Amino acid sequence: MHEEVWTRERASAVLEGPDRFQSEDARNLWSRVGLQPGMTVVDVGAGSGFYTFPASERVGPTGRVYAVDVSHELIDLIRERAAERHRSNIEALISRPDQVPLPSDLADRVLLANVLHGVPPATVAEAVRILRPGGRLVDVDWKKESTPGGPPVEHRLAAAEARRILEGYGLETNAEWDVGPYHYALMLEKKRRA
Repeated sequence: MHEEVWTRERASAVLEGPDRFQSEDARNLWSRVGLQPGMTVVDVGAGSGFYTFPASERVGPTGRVYAVDVSHELIDLIRERAAERHRSNIEALISRPDQVPLPSDLADRVLLANVLHGVPPATVAEAVRILRPGGRLVDVDWKKESTPGGPPVEHRLAAAEARRILEGYGLETNAEWDVGPYHYALMLEKKRRA
């Protein structure tokens, strides 16, 4: 896997370019995965908050969105934007790849958007740890084909490979679909304890 820390400037140019808004629809994704008011979401590898802010709208004032990233610059950016937009239900946290600073079994939804191909197994283990039993992990990533933008094809994971990796953590696949022309999404559920 290929791990990379982004700067504010690179994030603004790449993560918030017009192509992304045309190829990925964050609001539609949150609707499709059943995000409801009052739920708790963790956006692991949140970047500039592309998915964080639409999640904040959807969960409303009784919900909570945790944006976690290894980049101090991007966490500062999310904090600034949350304050500007009066989003008190967003908490942006600096994380390490092997330690997300949140309690176990916290989240109704955990998002890994465009990061699974580039994070170590410890990050995935942490994402599963913070997901409550019955909660759903959502993986959005680049299709393993040549596309305008995105990581090199050799760094990408095919949907079947991503599913195999995530199911290896005890998750069960609920759904798979295309997210625009360049991405796929997987939704997996954490098994309830017996």
